[in-house]
Amino acid sequence: MQKIKVHNRKIAAFTTLATFTALIFSLLEPLMGWVLVLCACSFCISLYKSVKQSTPLKNSVLNLLAILCISILIWLAADYGLLKTMINLLVVACCLKIINLHHTGDYQMVASIQLFLVACGLIFHQSLLNSLFYAFLVILIFCVLHAIKIKETGIRTYAKHTLILLLQAVPIAGLLFFVTPKLSPLWQMPVNQSSKTGLSEKMTPGDIASLAKSDELVFRAEFSGRIPTARERYWRAIVLDDFDGKTWSISKINKQFEGPKTLEFRGESLDYVVIAQPTSTQWLYSLDIPIVIQGLATQTISTNHQFQLTGSSPLHTQGLYALKSFVEQPLNIYNGYEDLSQYLQKPSTGNPETVEFVKKSINQSMTTTEIVNKLSAVFSGDEFRYTLSPPLMQAAPIDEFLFENKAGFCSHYASALTYMLRLANVPARIVTGYQGGEVQSGNVISVHQYDAHAWVEAWHNDKGWVRIDPTAIVAPNRVLSGLLSSIENRQEFREQSPYSLTNLKEYAVFNQLRLLMAKIDHTWDQSILSYNQDSQKSLLKKIFGNMKAESFSYALIGSFVIIGIFIGLLFLPKRKAKVSNEIKWVNKLFLIFEKQEMHRADYETLQQFNQRIQPQLSAQAANALAYIVKEYYEWKYASVEQKTPFDYLKVRLHKHVMTIQTQFAEK
Repeated sequence: MQKIKVHNRKIAAFTTLATFTALIFSLLEPLMGWVLVLCACSFCISLYKSVKQSTPLKNSVLNLLAILCISILIWLAADYGLLKTMINLLVVACCLKIINLHHTGDYQMVASIQLFLVACGLIFHQSLLNSLFYAFLVILIFCVLHAIKIKETGIRTYAKHTLILLLQAVPIAGLLFFVTPKLSPLWQMPVNQSSKTGLSEKMTPGDIASLAKSDELVFRAEFSGRIPTARERYWRAIVLDDFDGKTWSISKINKQFEGPKTLEFRGESLDYVVIAQPTSTQWLYSLDIPIVIQGLATQTISTNHQFQLTGSSPLHTQGLYALKSFVEQPLNIYNGYEDLSQYLQKPSTGNPETVEFVKKSINQSMTTTEIVNKLSAVFSGDEFRYTLSPPLMQAAPIDEFLFENKAGFCSHYASALTYMLRLANVPARIVTGYQGGEVQSGNVISVHQYDAHAWVEAWHNDKGWVRIDPTAIVAPNRVLSGLLSSIENRQEFREQSPYSLTNLKEYAVFNQLRLLMAKIDHTWDQSILSYNQDSQKSLLKKIFGNMKAESFSYALIGSFVIIGIFIGLLFLPKRKAKVSNEIKWVNKLFLIFEKQEMHRADYETLQQFNQRIQPQLSAQAANALAYIVKEYYEWKYASVEQKTPFDYLKVRLHKHVMTIQTQFAEK
């Protein structure tokens, strides 16, 4: 392999290390701990070798390290899954290869691995900013490839060649993106439940409070007409109806249900599209009562009798679906089909103070409305406080909340009221989801993790399920203006999430910039990330009209043929002008002097070059060069009849060329 020039090699090495470091930081989630340690060691060794220009390590050492690393990966593969294991394998390969960056082939191999890692990074991070970040890394990788292949040095030169390549590649990539058939993913993306799910299928009072520390986007909803008011923005996700005294969960009984075959809806409806971020559960988000107009591209969506939307599999990638919600329709369409006994279930022991309190407060003559009002009024006193940092309540959580601490998050209030209603023989359940959301660009609402909320639904025989939000009694601004509406909540959020961009909302300039970025991100999500098979068919239909399947196939094949011809024209080897034997010999002669830092100017002939460097040469070298120039010009300008083959001249001058080389070697 050809050695790289020292200056170019340093630039290439440092750029490669910078790209490697950026990739590792963007892939922290799927990487194993020991792989991160290996990355740090490889970086330090590579940096030292780049500065000191030390000799390469022996291949036997690297091969032993590779065998050891692969053995560990195979041992841990079952716990990490195929995709994460393959990403760790790529990172390990890159770590071992960057230790020995010496030849062109080494840099080319590392660049190839890094391009694969960029693709892996886009699996986990698909926002606009992340896409721009990875595009910048691709440019750096191509700059490295140019730095090791071309003689010129300088970032401008590398960037120029990279820009030419990108200008050639981007139109092809764009055309392929729009015309290539969109297929379902070949694997399911693993998602870390604790960091991505947000809501859980189990809830212990205080759980949802942890989500208030995060400003991570959950979903965006774009409305085609009127957007819902703040009081209407209850985004249903999960219904919890089983209680063991501490934890609420989903009962198994309600997973099997057969309702009426046809349903009638009345009242105003809202039409909107939801773009949901990846989670590790099947639960989706909607306003009440939802009807699916367009499902996800990769799976079907169903609605159950608890008015929940569920996908056929966990949502591992960003998904878009369209809904119509009848916000004025009472939740009684399954009246007579539900088994309400499950919503009266309660543990036989635990929380004795609450049990005693309900017995004293409720009598059998009271109506459902009176019972609900009586028990909800418990929270109307000034002693109850809404906080993002509730104390731990583990032994008897409801008793401790109602009669001791009297400070909690929405889950505490919802849990306490639901339990009291069941003690009073009123069917009740907890609904977890999100409440509120930030309105941006007129008809788009962004919902974040800090909008997580829990509320209560109680059964009325004549009305069906009625929503009751005890949190609104204690902190009405939470429902009307969002979590951060009060000074107390805003201060708590600052303390728990000091680096959150949400803190910029108080500054007009930064808030406008934040909203602009959110609008751009939404446009990116809707136009690029949500471009699926249906979107592709719709776009092609707009361009070509109602094409038959056969005509569409011909058009698709034609597109690939055009792309193939274009690529062929770009990359077919160009016929180079044949360099004469004479020119090759003269260039080799100049190369001897270039190694001694005696460079020839572009305008100089061999004669001019000889005259200029004569003072710098020893007597023997000067005489030898003068003789070479004299003989060469006599041969060059001799008549055709007198000119001998150039090979004869080379033989005659070889002794004098060797004299010059010997003089330089002795010097």
